[in-house]
Amino acid sequence: MRKSTRVLGAVAFAGLVAAGSAAYTDSNAQPASQVVGYGSTTVTGATVNSIQYNLNPAGDNVDSVTLVLAGDTTSSAVSIGFDGGATTSCGTGTYAGTPGATTYTCNDSGENFVQATADLTSTAVVVN
Repeated sequence: MRKSTRVLGAVAFAGLVAAGSAAYTDSNAQPASQVVGYGSTTVTGATVNSIQYNLNPAGDNVDSVTLVLAGDTTSSAVSIGFDGGATTSCGTGTYAGTPGATTYTCNDSGENFVQATADLTSTAVVVN
């Protein structure tokens, strides 16, 4: 009888862990298919509502990043960088009064980034 109680307890615990993991994944604003940049993301100077990595057709390179910041940040200098490297300007964003956010398309001065998804471990967003 004790053996079956332990097995049932282990099964119940595993179910709780699985349920907790599903809830955590569901709260993530990123699409499940995009796992780049999840090692860490550092943000200074603003609140990021969402960040979307736009990949090339093969999915092995980040071409650009769509960044949505809370509030009107159009007068700020916004830049993005990968893996501790130099940051690149995201240019001027587009402010939408409703829902009160500014959208940026970050790329390498109009060209696609040369950032392999397999090597991307951190993303930095800087707003001055």
